[in-house]
Amino acid sequence: MAKIDHLFVLMLENRSFDHMLAFSGLKGTGPPPPRFGFKPGAIDQLTDDPPHEFNDVAAQIHGGAMDGFLRRGGPDTMLGFDETEVPVLIELARNNLVFDNWFSSVPGPTWPNRLFAHAASSGGLDNSMGSLDSAKAATRSEYHLDFEHGHIFDRLTEKGVSWRIYHHHTPFNIDYPQVLCLKGMVDKRNDPNFFRPFRRFAADITKGDVAGYTFIEPAYGLPAYSRGNSQHPTGTISLGEILIRNTYNAIFKQKVGANSALLITWDEHGGFFDHVAPPAAVPPGDAALNHKRAKLPGNCKFDSFGVRVPAVLISPWLPAGLGSAIFGGKVFDHSSIVRALRTTFALGPALTNRDEVAPDWNDLLLTTPRALRAKLPAVAQPKFRAPPLSDDAVAARKPPDGNLLGVAQIAADIDWHTAERLHMPPLLASNFAPSLQQSHEVISFAAQGEAIGGPERTAAHRTVLQYIAAVEARDARLQTAPPPPTPRRGPRAAKKSVKKIAKKPVKKTTRKTAAKRPPPKASAPKRKTRTTRPRGAR
Repeated sequence: MAKIDHLFVLMLENRSFDHMLAFSGLKGTGPPPPRFGFKPGAIDQLTDDPPHEFNDVAAQIHGGAMDGFLRRGGPDTMLGFDETEVPVLIELARNNLVFDNWFSSVPGPTWPNRLFAHAASSGGLDNSMGSLDSAKAATRSEYHLDFEHGHIFDRLTEKGVSWRIYHHHTPFNIDYPQVLCLKGMVDKRNDPNFFRPFRRFAADITKGDVAGYTFIEPAYGLPAYSRGNSQHPTGTISLGEILIRNTYNAIFKQKVGANSALLITWDEHGGFFDHVAPPAAVPPGDAALNHKRAKLPGNCKFDSFGVRVPAVLISPWLPAGLGSAIFGGKVFDHSSIVRALRTTFALGPALTNRDEVAPDWNDLLLTTPRALRAKLPAVAQPKFRAPPLSDDAVAARKPPDGNLLGVAQIAADIDWHTAERLHMPPLLASNFAPSLQQSHEVISFAAQGEAIGGPERTAAHRTVLQYIAAVEARDARLQTAPPPPTPRRGPRAAKKSVKKIAKKPVKKTTRKTAAKRPPPKASAPKRKTRTTRPRGAR
């Protein structure tokens, strides 16, 4: 009887199906019609990220004509990789289930699409995250994103199914796992039952220390992406190939692989060309609780999928072949992850209307397992021609992107969490209060098309980076702080002490009291917070 006890998901970034696999030589796939002008010749690392916000994607899809990529993204969007450049991906696709019918969930950027993998909804978020409004964050009890029906990790916990996030965040980078934006995740971030660094992944599996559901977040390489392995366009394809290879080998060269499935997919197309028009989709139907958290909220109705992305599903219990041939006319998106988890682990009813109707690969499990025959080639480490950009250089180059602004909002939640435990006011309500609010105003005006002077824009970006780094430093202090000593007392003395404490409870720092408390003296001179348009705006 077919049995999948463990599901692993590795979600990479910003690549379309045609961009990665149109020139792969896979049976059943091939180059798009010549009229599109799509050619091989994609390079390992770009210097700029093609546009792919909500309005950009609408222009690229162009009502289903799929002919707006060059106009709205530039010439790099019309080039694809061949077998010599993504050999690991193509070897896995050739020997397993490769979906040519998997679409991103939203015609938009990274964050809304990743949320669909966790909640079968983005809660109305249809564009990249906006800047951190420190005035609101200083009074809000928590700063996570909200979903009317919760997220899949809630459901797994309720049903007693173990889950774990592997990530690449360290005290030396700002690669916070994106799942920390979900309710309840910041509280668990330092608990190794739930969050572990990816460097432990292979060793954990070798020991048999495996959760029911494992979600793997790549190294994003923020703020410049250049050293990341997420396959972001300004990162490298080759480092992502190494991550895919290491993940596959860690699972399927151990006993656990016999009862496991690994899904490798990409969150959205990143502005790169695909020739298949996205079909209609069922809207999630839940409350749009996160709509106004976007930098520029769009008017997405969530009734259409986004651009097609690659997806490869690997398991001894699943057939090999092309998704459209195996599943017929069914259309998959990231909500199918939620659907498959509900089926695999008997998690109960749907979270939203989207995962209610999403197809489920468990419908076609094999009755006997097949041998996994992929032989993955080695991939050379890329040779970087220049050192990574400094934070100051990144800040001076362009405004912060949606991923960095989202990380800043995760940092705000962590800021509160550490402040309450260290009995200190949060940084966003003390040292960084004036500069963060100034940064928020500058970034918000710039997003709305206002002309902002270069120095002021750079200062706003630098403030975001400095704030995240300061939160990380305080979080590291919390993790290394020794527990308060417990004095040794006799039974009577201990009892008397308890009574005294009961009469005079310790007053904790809370989000409300910290917001009211006057901030301590800042480490740097405070600037006056402006409520009007910043200098340089016209």
